[in-house]
Amino acid sequence: LAPLAAFGWVMGTHLSLYPGVLIIPLILLLGNGPDAPPRKLFLQRRCSKGGKNPSSDSSCQEEELFNQSKLPITFSWKPVIHFLFWASIWSVYVLVLCGISVKQNGGMLEMFKSTYGFILTVEDLSPNIGVLWYFFAEVFEFFRNFFLIVFHMNILVMILPLAIRLNHRPCFLAFVYIAISSMLKSYPSVGDSALYLGLLGWFVFELADLQFSFFLFWGCVGVSLLSPVMHNLWIWRGTGNANFYYATAMAFACFQIVLVVESVSAILNYDRKLRKLSVTKPVDGKS
Repeated sequence: LAPLAAFGWVMGTHLSLYPGVLIIPLILLLGNGPDAPPRKLFLQRRCSKGGKNPSSDSSCQEEELFNQSKLPITFSWKPVIHFLFWASIWSVYVLVLCGISVKQNGGMLEMFKSTYGFILTVEDLSPNIGVLWYFFAEVFEFFRNFFLIVFHMNILVMILPLAIRLNHRPCFLAFVYIAISSMLKSYPSVGDSALYLGLLGWFVFELADLQFSFFLFWGCVGVSLLSPVMHNLWIWRGTGNANFYYATAMAFACFQIVLVVESVSAILNYDRKLRKLSVTKPVDGKS
């Protein structure tokens, strides 16, 4: 549903800025369709009409190997254009409403400075489950702009390589983008992690061989229990320090990185296994 997808994308980008990267998996999803295995070899069989049981293996003769990878890749631009059209309409609609509502409070420029500018400049260093607040509290002011560019570029640098490698799995690509954004965003929350963790069930079959699943599960449970304890000791009781709470944030970030890396590796191994089985299947049929 292109109009509904465009509305969700526009509102998500308006509220948080980071969902803007989801336009790439949305375009791939509308143009190529849902997640699918890589293009591979299929065996075509021709059944003889004279056999008593046409469905039996003896009455079927192997005709040829049909290489699907040689077919031209068809990308449907019609739903993509439809999506971009509705995205433009919703964007204009939201900007007009915002312009009317903030007219007495500095206008659109002040709104962008207080929303997107606040996210990009990381002015609020209140403790959270992210890693940027502690880093920018310790970094020299002279290097602040440099590290701001580096941290924000981390998200953008990974967009194109992942899109090229996972173009046949746009839904999983969206999952990876959401996970990376929730790790590297300026002000992450538990809800950001809950969103992409809830999407793991979407790929339960492909991620059946996920490594370190036991370690990741109990590591996240441990961090979930220790993080509020360390926060309470530091903020409310004053018996701890920032390093205790920041250690739990660093551990949580490491667990998320391992989860993303292993998930991508498991998906690629699954596709590689399908490709290998598609090549070896005709040999098994002859035997």
